[in-house]
Amino acid sequence: MEVTLLASPAELPAVLQKIRACGILLEVITLIKASPTDKKAIQDLLELYPFGKFKLAGNGVLILGKESVEQFVYECRNFNPRTLRKELRKSGHIAVYLSADGTFEDAEKVVTINLSVGGCFVYSIREWSIGKRVWLQFPGDAVVVCGTVCSWQPWGNNKIIPGIGVKLDAV
Repeated sequence: MEVTLLASPAELPAVLQKIRACGILLEVITLIKASPTDKKAIQDLLELYPFGKFKLAGNGVLILGKESVEQFVYECRNFNPRTLRKELRKSGHIAVYLSADGTFEDAEKVVTINLSVGGCFVYSIREWSIGKRVWLQFPGDAVVVCGTVCSWQPWGNNKIIPGIGVKLDAV
């Protein structure tokens, strides 16, 4: 396992934009002393990665809420390493039609969960394949937006909203 140590929690977002990570391990005292702004930024990041909070106990390390360091490492190894997106993602619930082809004959009525400059996450219960082309159309509008499925969360995983991440075509 490779580890990157940071001098302060404020460095975490910038570092995660540059390196692919499988998890975040935070020292409890450092987290307690963090500024309210840093705490909010850290909380947002903890929703995206496996995380653990640790404290030193004598010559050992205790991972709070985990059986051991090894359990945390196991969780991290089963997570696809990724970087943070560089553009800001905003929550946004916009009704759209989602289609597997440009005809919209079998379009699904869906809603966006979040939006960014380069894409969006769309709630959908259908099965999708990563790399598949999709078309989005706003109700009552003739404008059609195209993109590519870059992630898919199937329906039935109670921990994650089902749907697809769509990378929008550059205009």
